[in-house]
Amino acid sequence: MSNNVISSSLEDYLEAIAEIIENKGHAHTKDIAERLQVKMPSVTNALQALSARGLINYQSHSPVVLTSRGAEMAAVIRHRHTVLKGFFSGLLKLDSKKADETACRIEHVIGETVLSRIVLLVEAIAEREDCAPLREYLATTMPKLSAEAGEDDGNLIPLSELPVGQPAVVVRVDENLRGLKKFADLGLVPGTLLQLEGHAPFGDLLRVRIMGSSLSLRAGDAAFISVKLT
Repeated sequence: MSNNVISSSLEDYLEAIAEIIENKGHAHTKDIAERLQVKMPSVTNALQALSARGLINYQSHSPVVLTSRGAEMAAVIRHRHTVLKGFFSGLLKLDSKKADETACRIEHVIGETVLSRIVLLVEAIAEREDCAPLREYLATTMPKLSAEAGEDDGNLIPLSELPVGQPAVVVRVDENLRGLKKFADLGLVPGTLLQLEGHAPFGDLLRVRIMGSSLSLRAGDAAFISVKLT
């Protein structure tokens, strides 16, 4: 394996070491274990692997020290995390915890080309005057798409009981719904905005407006889909 390529797990360790040193001035094995919520033997194995790659200086019972190459790599990882978290929280309006968790998962696989384009997109939307309507739209719409908006089950109703003409957002789709994948392919997934257009003259079919198209589904199936009024 190239010394320039390390696993996602080792990247997490490198990132944690850099942040602990920044906050406390030094990073001990115990600090790293507490930060990443892992056991001490796991930390020891990871530190030995990082040391073998020349990214840290590590000796038992001594603080961990980043080498110049390790510090440089940690800075790159932290930059990815900062950009992604800012994108998820600032533009997509995810709460800080979810934005942080999502950034942690993606930072290990995203390439610099994609990352630089995200930076360009965020800056353009934030700064360009002609993006003002888009900023306003995102600020009002994104929170409605957030799954967190449906954490209070008391605010949820079955799609089958949604009033005609009332906009809503899908919060939950029961796994017992028959044809679950079919409905997912049609866009009936958590976070999707929809509107009940009406009821078919005969039978129990509902007409639902979703992503610019109308689809029909049975009231019995709609009962398995929980929505929140917007």
